[in-house]
Amino acid sequence: MLPFKSHMIDEVLVQYEGLGVLEDEDVTPTNQWKITSYPHHDAMAIIKRGDDAQEVWFSDDDLKAFKKLGYAVCHNKLDEHGKKVYIHHNMRTHYEKKK
Repeated sequence: MLPFKSHMIDEVLVQYEGLGVLEDEDVTPTNQWKITSYPHHDAMAIIKRGDDAQEVWFSDDDLKAFKKLGYAVCHNKLDEHGKKVYIHHNMRTHYEKKK
């Protein structure tokens, strides 16, 4: 956790795209995720590749990094009860879940 408390309220929406080999990494298959929320996709693509024009896949480690930055990461689709399915909570969403 970062040495300061994060009060970010943003949620990054992701969609699972299956197993694959990410660019610039070893040939071990890893889970690939696509960011579906705007403007998170463009901003994170610039951070990862330096260009937001390309389609960029993110790994599980990338999702953990977003959590460390204070973002909540959740699936793009709701569960059978109509609730968001979080992969990683931030402080705000964790507090809301406790209520």
